[in-house]
Amino acid sequence: MEKVIDTSVMVESLSRIYHRLKKEVNGQLVNDGLSMSKMKILQLITRGKTSATDIKNYMGFSSRTVVTVLDALEKDEMLQRQQSPTDRRVKHVYITEKGLDKLQFAQQTHQVILERMFAPLNELQLEKFHEICTALEVNQK
Repeated sequence: MEKVIDTSVMVESLSRIYHRLKKEVNGQLVNDGLSMSKMKILQLITRGKTSATDIKNYMGFSSRTVVTVLDALEKDEMLQRQQSPTDRRVKHVYITEKGLDKLQFAQQTHQVILERMFAPLNELQLEKFHEICTALEVNQK
């Protein structure tokens, strides 16, 4: 008799793992005025010219949420916004030196937690997990 795999159980498990990761990372970063979401936004900004709309699309946040997060990061001097010289409706977002320092710390913290969470998996299991995640992401686009 063939065993039927309950994908909803796997999805719930993956969701719990992600939320535990996010909670642990946020707990480590909160004293520095950061969170996993802020870290991802700072990472995006380092890739080049970025606007609030780019961040909204990348993160899947509402416009209001993006503005609130950008306001907080700007208040903490981790980024700055500048008016686009070609389109007055657009403000580009740039990371500051302080933001780069905080991002580096956040990335190191994130990596340590990831390594600890994935430590029970061997190399083959990690490769297979990566392959599965990639296949699922490609299928969603």
